[in-house]
Amino acid sequence: VGCDSTGSMSDGERGTLELGMSGTSTPKSLNTLSTTSNAQDSITEATVTIAKMSIVPAEDTSDGDSTDTGISVLRSENFEVDLIDLQTGLDTTLAETEIPAGEYSQVRLITNEKASVTFGDGSQKDVMIASGQQTGLKVNFDPFTIESADDRANVMLNWNVEESLKGNPQGNLVITPVIDASVDVSSVGN
Repeated sequence: VGCDSTGSMSDGERGTLELGMSGTSTPKSLNTLSTTSNAQDSITEATVTIAKMSIVPAEDTSDGDSTDTGISVLRSENFEVDLIDLQTGLDTTLAETEIPAGEYSQVRLITNEKASVTFGDGSQKDVMIASGQQTGLKVNFDPFTIESADDRANVMLNWNVEESLKGNPQGNLVITPVIDASVDVSSVGN
């Protein structure tokens, strides 16, 4: 059995991918990020819109400038994630789908150019997401292999909210995503 151009086994075998997201910050971490010292004293919501998401075969992860790399795993509509919800311990399921057999080592998230941030005083601001729309947010991990329909990969993206959302003395915020992944692969039939 050989591999096709997506790194998949050519006999049509497919396994299951479950993709989720969680936060790795403490509940109080974003309260210190303010754009001014008085009115905007805390962030109550930081919504990132994911427009496209893909799982990338190991041999394609060097395609750094392509937003069309990998196998799309996001439904047709955009998906919104509130980083504050992640920070407080809420896990979010992004996708559960079948993927072709093969070796995978990256998830790529294409986001809207800006996130919507709401502050404690009710004001809102659009915040730039570094690289989110251009090349996508690339989350690399040790490769895993799907060989058959019995194989199930659970990939959890761990978004470090505290490290990702940064403010500066001029009152500007930017999201420079710090995301790692944990992978658990199991085989149902064995």
